[in-house]
Amino acid sequence: MRLISFNSNIIINLFEPRWSRKSTSMARKVLNVCNLRRKGISITLSNDKQVKKLNYRWKGKNKPTNVLSFPNEENFLKNSCYLGDIILAYETLKKEANQGNILFSNHMSHLLVHGILHLKGYSHENKSEERIMQTEEIRILKILNINNPYKNQRSA
Repeated sequence: MRLISFNSNIIINLFEPRWSRKSTSMARKVLNVCNLRRKGISITLSNDKQVKKLNYRWKGKNKPTNVLSFPNEENFLKNSCYLGDIILAYETLKKEANQGNILFSNHMSHLLVHGILHLKGYSHENKSEERIMQTEEIRILKILNINNPYKNQRSA
């Protein structure tokens, strides 16, 4: 595993070697746009095997998923707000990007934004919360010049 320090509060863990330098660059762009300079966060660029174990241990689901978010319950560490941890699964993201015919870096950025919003308290437990979260995702992705990933799913 390789640790990449974004700043004194943000760490990117490169657990899976198939993640490219472009992926870590995109993660940095997402972090900048999400204005997390004074927030603490850990991002692990991982694989399906590790994510499946974590998903089963913490969520009770014995399968890999694209992104896991673990918000910090205490929310404060060393005078800065530590939001929590995000883990991305390489194989699942790659498969979804291929199936959706979208760039891997765009899909990764979307799911990283999705995870960050969960750490900030956003949810999609009901339709109202889902619409609020999707609207914020779309706003952030637009800043990153990434098309709306929900454009074919939303009703007018």
